[in-house]
Amino acid sequence: MTDSSPSSDDANQRFKNRLSQNTLAQLAANLLYVLSRVGLPPIILSYVSLEEYGIWAICFIVVSYVGMGAFGIANVYIRYIAEYHARHDLDAINRLLSTGLVVTLTGGAVALALLGAFMPALLDLLRIAPHLRETAGVLLFGTTTVIVLDMSLSVFAQALNGMQLLARQTVAWIAGFLLEAVLIIGLLAAGLGMYALLWAFVLRYLLTTVISARACFRALPGLRISPLLFDRSLLPLFYRFGGIVQLTGLISMFTYSIEKVIAGLFIGVRATGLFDLGEKLPVMSSQLTSALNAVLLPAAAHLHALGQTEELGKLYLKGARYLNMITGLIMGFLAGFAAPLITLWLGPAEDLQITAFIMAWFTLPFQLQVATGPCMAFHRGVGHPARELIYPLSELALVILLVGGAFLLLGTTIPAITFGVAAAMIISGIGYMLYTNRFLHIAPVTYLRRVLLPGLAPYGFGLALAGLTAPWFTTVGTGRWPLLGLLFISGLLYSALTGAFLYWALDWGEREYLHRQLRYTLGGWLGKLTGKTNSCRPG
Repeated sequence: MTDSSPSSDDANQRFKNRLSQNTLAQLAANLLYVLSRVGLPPIILSYVSLEEYGIWAICFIVVSYVGMGAFGIANVYIRYIAEYHARHDLDAINRLLSTGLVVTLTGGAVALALLGAFMPALLDLLRIAPHLRETAGVLLFGTTTVIVLDMSLSVFAQALNGMQLLARQTVAWIAGFLLEAVLIIGLLAAGLGMYALLWAFVLRYLLTTVISARACFRALPGLRISPLLFDRSLLPLFYRFGGIVQLTGLISMFTYSIEKVIAGLFIGVRATGLFDLGEKLPVMSSQLTSALNAVLLPAAAHLHALGQTEELGKLYLKGARYLNMITGLIMGFLAGFAAPLITLWLGPAEDLQITAFIMAWFTLPFQLQVATGPCMAFHRGVGHPARELIYPLSELALVILLVGGAFLLLGTTIPAITFGVAAAMIISGIGYMLYTNRFLHIAPVTYLRRVLLPGLAPYGFGLALAGLTAPWFTTVGTGRWPLLGLLFISGLLYSALTGAFLYWALDWGEREYLHRQLRYTLGGWLGKLTGKTNSCRPG
């Protein structure tokens, strides 16, 4: 039984308000991130070759796997700091963060030593051209070193996440990626070539770490992180809960970039670059809306720690519903207008046009991947991360089966990889959602009606509008300014029609709650800017 006293009601209301503020802050920050990233590839490709860009894409595949070395530990931080903070146990937070720091620094040193030892073999495996081997080696080792240091010093960012102070951590993230974008452009213009991207990457994470640490110590007076606070009794949290999350994350990371790996191994590094470009807009869009998932994990752990099971179920269903609707709104337009968007973004070069095909086919898979976020938040929040393994393992098995079949039918081609991986992502994602719903006693029909269909509806609007406007796009040709104008008009029409439909799909209570939370959150921000206190309180 949950406490229903006035003080409990106030605490619940503060929790909901913080959840809404964190969500809006993350969405706004991720939108800014997407905008800052979209303009970079054309600028980079004007200074470096597609093959060199493919090496940078490969760097981030390797970095992703190394960075996953702290994925389980980061989730331990978020999960248990949320619990300790709910109990006001600062001593436990100090010991947890100090123990995690020792573990990550030790593991990172081992990872760097192994990478250095096996670098020649890795460059051979990736079939790097002889004249690019030195550059590739420096980029791979440099980016990996940055990630190793970041995954150790991320204790500050993860502590803020666990306390549901995502808005403060978001400030550090925004400052970092904006600095990186400016430095990339400036250093490329200065003639540093691919090393411009590496230096910008280094300085980004240096700034992010400093800002996060400062915010963390301010939020937690009495916070101490020291090797002397290392606590062996906390290690089971890292190798049990964290170890399972780690295994899940490693498999998920492999499947997340598997099409690039397959393309690189079977076709070449150029194909890896094409997949990276083709998936860039869907991936950026999925990162924009996945902000909700960053909010849901600490919130789920908080509710579970307080025994509020009913509220946890409501949070899961609402989170999945809103997340899928918002992501579908973006992906529906990308799917319908993939070809003109790619031409506007990368230009009319014939060898880049296949990226439009890749983009169109990966919109729905990445949308469903984002929509599985509430499933992850639920399982980790209640302390059962092993349940997550069904998702990446089923996806991996399906990729092997479907890509193998596509190779037999279509040959070793980019379309074959696209069809096989996209189908595997869709089937495994839906299966994982239905599996999770069993634990929350949510009927498949209810989930289909409340979550899946509202997220799929925008594709109908996007494809229909693209078909109606196709003659206009043929008329304007490949000129970027005419394309921009026509895409802008099409985007306005699409947003108005699809947004109106999604708003209509909300029930009365959802509309009222949305209105109240927007008034409260925006009023709070305006109050901070003007120095006035926001007296509005959502009911």
